[in-house]
Amino acid sequence: MNPVFESPEIAVLYEFPGVPCRVAALAREGDDAYAVVDVGTEGQPYLYGISLGRREGGWEVGTSGSGPGWTLTDAERGLGTATDWGEAPEGAVRLRATLGSDTREVPVARGVYLVAWWRVPCPAAGEPRVDAFRVGECWVPAPPAPGPERGARHRR
Repeated sequence: MNPVFESPEIAVLYEFPGVPCRVAALAREGDDAYAVVDVGTEGQPYLYGISLGRREGGWEVGTSGSGPGWTLTDAERGLGTATDWGEAPEGAVRLRATLGSDTREVPVARGVYLVAWWRVPCPAAGEPRVDAFRVGECWVPAPPAPGPERGARHRR
């Protein structure tokens, strides 16, 4: 059994003992959370995603990986958390992302974005997807998604 912690932030930092890191982005809804942690060095960020769940009075770490995708959180119903996250273009303050017909707009913080959909079935390959970033007063189309990490599936 995994240890439980008072908050998702404390739980993810526990996963990297002795490693300088910071929680770059965090989203949560109900008993589910997802964190993006930067374990890189100054000027060389390395982002890592971690799913979390609230169990027995605290937060515990679930699956993790070096790319966004879908994580099973409710095996009985086949539902999970779909995420997209990464480094945003310089000057970006918001982004728009889509999963199926649901488009969301979320803030960019310190150059990192995280958008999540909770308790959803495993999406089709290539979803969710970032559509655009807001830089200044303009929406700029997102560059094509990189390589095979997109749409990856993680099972707890």
